[in-house]
Amino acid sequence: MKKSRNRSAVQFGAGNIGRGLMGQLLRESGFGMVFVDVSRPLVDDLNNRGSYPLRLLDAYSQQARELTIDHFRALRADQEDAVDEAIAHAQVVATAVGVANLEAVSSLLAAGIRRRFERDAESLDVYLCENMLGAAGMLAKHVMGRVDSPVKEWAERNIGFVGTSVARIVGGAGARRPDDDPLLVIADAHRDVPYDGTASRAGEPGIAGFHPVGNFEAEVERKIFTHNLAHAALAYLGYLRGHTYIHETFEDESVRSVFDGALDETTEALLRRYPADLGRRQHLEIRRDVRVRFGNPLLKDPITRVAKDPIRKLGHHDRIVGAAELCLSQGIIPDHIATACAAALCYDCPEDPGAMCLQSMIEKTGVSDMLRQVSGIDPAGDFGQRVISQYRQLRETRAV
Repeated sequence: MKKSRNRSAVQFGAGNIGRGLMGQLLRESGFGMVFVDVSRPLVDDLNNRGSYPLRLLDAYSQQARELTIDHFRALRADQEDAVDEAIAHAQVVATAVGVANLEAVSSLLAAGIRRRFERDAESLDVYLCENMLGAAGMLAKHVMGRVDSPVKEWAERNIGFVGTSVARIVGGAGARRPDDDPLLVIADAHRDVPYDGTASRAGEPGIAGFHPVGNFEAEVERKIFTHNLAHAALAYLGYLRGHTYIHETFEDESVRSVFDGALDETTEALLRRYPADLGRRQHLEIRRDVRVRFGNPLLKDPITRVAKDPIRKLGHHDRIVGAAELCLSQGIIPDHIATACAAALCYDCPEDPGAMCLQSMIEKTGVSDMLRQVSGIDPAGDFGQRVISQYRQLRETRAV
């Protein structure tokens, strides 16, 4: 198949990241887009309208920028032949569906890859905008398990499964106006997207904001243990202090000190672990950027949005406990991270099913067993004891 002059991209997932980040970057880069989503009403609305609004709330200028994203069509995931054909003609494929949905996407990708093989198409990279280090390998395993030789051999040479690190804040429910378009997506203006350059098969994608890194593990750990950890600390401590929005927490010294202290701990740990890949000057600039963007009052980012799904976020390799393990591996005591972990254990928002499940687990088994089962933490160990001590202190302080 000859190289197409009109570049096209298939975007699996037309939600917050799909429309709120990838739609913008792909459109600005001259791609025609095909959104693939499971929601029939969303697909119908996108096709009927032919465009959707995107509002970017810039933390530095404190200005709102209104964009219109067009030059796309939308397909339902059950329109399999049309999706396969779109993949067969695409120069780029991306996913933003959530890790739990990657297996469902894999059958469509496998069929599209078979069609590319039959037409002797160019190499193709699939960029995963998923919040997990091993997402690319997971999807590759699912897809390769669905194709047979010789398609499999061809795909191993020509199809790249490429991880990305996405840090744009998308949501902003508190910033919505009563008369806003239902299709409107609200996000901050951050547009830097590092990707795993070693996994690419098709070379530079030509997508605005995308740039390759040599050690993707270092980049992802920096994002999880800087951006995600800090966001979680602000949310869980901010909730206990009675705040509504993330930006409000920076006016609270007790929350801000944990935020700064936790990032001091992970900064030193990351720079010790990856001295050849992460420079201090650049890392401190990223920290400053996180502080500015999280403190953006235009976003009105609800604390409950950031705090949701606390059990997953307390997982052994996730943002809080994973950060503590990183610090301990580098000889750094994660005092402030222990406080953030304790605050997460206290999260009891009655409107959040995940929070209620967490509290039920603690009530049934006790906080020590919960730490062991969910977080993989030895409650008798030094970090476990720090968490339990802070947990009791936060509960007592809150009760007063």
